Amino acid sequence: MKKIIVIGNAASGKSTLSMKIKEITGIPVYHLDKILWKKNWERTSEEEFIDKHNEIINKGEWILEGVAYKSTYKDRFEAADTIIYLDTTVEICKERAVQRAHEDEESPNPYVNEGCPYPVELIDKQHEVIELFHDEYRALILEMIDEFREEKNVIHLSNNKEINEFLSLLSQE
Repeated sequence: MKKIIVIGNAASGKSTLSMKIKEITGIPVYHLDKILWKKNWERTSEEEFIDKHNEIINKGEWILEGVAYKSTYKDRFEAADTIIYLDTTVEICKERAVQRAHEDEESPNPYVNEGCPYPVELIDKQHEVIELFHDEYRALILEMIDEFREEKNVIHLSNNKEINEFLSLLSQE
C-alpha cells in the first residue's frame, strides 16, 4: 500500500481514517477539500483542481482522501493501488456533520483551508449534500470500485468495528 484512496460521504470519517493510516504507515495525506475549496468556500476551478490532483497522483506515495470533481475519479482509481470506501450510513454522517459544526465553533477543522467554517446554521445544507452523495454518487463510486476490484486492493468499510479491525491488521503488517 503506497497509493491509497479514501473515499466516502461527507462526515463519513475519511480524514480521521486517513490520518490514522498515516500514523501507521508514514505515507503523506492529501485532503482534497484543501485543494477544492479556497477561503470562504470559493470553489477551485476544475482545471486548477485537475492540475493539483495530477501532481499528487504522480508522486511515489500518497493517501488521497475526499471526493471532489467526478472527472478525476478514473485517474485517481487507476493511479491507486488501494481503494478504501467508507460506506457510513446517512444517519451517522448527519450526526457527525452536526458534531463537526459545533466543534468548528471552538476549533476550526484542520482538514479544510482557513476561512472555511462549518456554521451550525447551514447544517440543513450539509444534510442535503450527504443525501445527494448517498442517492447519486454512492452508486457511481461502487460501480467504479467494481471495475477495479480485480486489479486493486479494495477495502469496503461500513462501521467502526470494521475500521478498527482494518487498522489493527495494518498495524501488524
